[in-house]
Amino acid sequence: MKNILLLYGNELSHTALKDLINADSAMHLVEEVSDASEAIAKIRAQKFDVVILDVSSPEKNGLETFCDLKQAYPSLPILIINGSDQVDRMANFTRLGCKGYLSYTASSDQVVPAIKSVARGLTYLVSTHEKLDERLYPMLHERLSLRELQVFFKLIKGQPVNSVAEELSIAPGSVSVFRSKILKKMNMRNNASLIHYALDHHLIS
Repeated sequence: MKNILLLYGNELSHTALKDLINADSAMHLVEEVSDASEAIAKIRAQKFDVVILDVSSPEKNGLETFCDLKQAYPSLPILIINGSDQVDRMANFTRLGCKGYLSYTASSDQVVPAIKSVARGLTYLVSTHEKLDERLYPMLHERLSLRELQVFFKLIKGQPVNSVAEELSIAPGSVSVFRSKILKKMNMRNNASLIHYALDHHLIS
């Protein structure tokens, strides 16, 4: 039996996922959580075969949550559900280590096979495109590494360097180095320009 952790989503999507999981005797929905910090605490306490990250909730940032989970538990398989059908978005999640990705256009018949495949360590991607072109990263933040994205999301919220360092358990000097790399990769001058970019691209409200 595969133990599953389900992470947020809007109420309708969340309920539909629960019903699909509970209808299959080979899967066990062990925990449901609402944010990354709660998920990390649950993963620390017990073993899960797969995390389902439902990014349908507009109040949550699915990419930031994914980065936090993947940085904390790199080997734990994560299945993204309700992601954008744009091939570059899917390619970016895949680049960062996502094992499975189902877009809004996927059917309910694809959900259970996706969960089981990812739980076995296999890759499961469904797209309207025949092939993911990993060269497609048109958005500037998609140039960033997993750790750089973590720092990026903290900075655009206005967190000072020491606060970011404490939250990510790294040295303040490391945060400054990551910030410099972020600014260079994104061709930005300062934190204010990062915030403007994030607002323009709906990465923060």
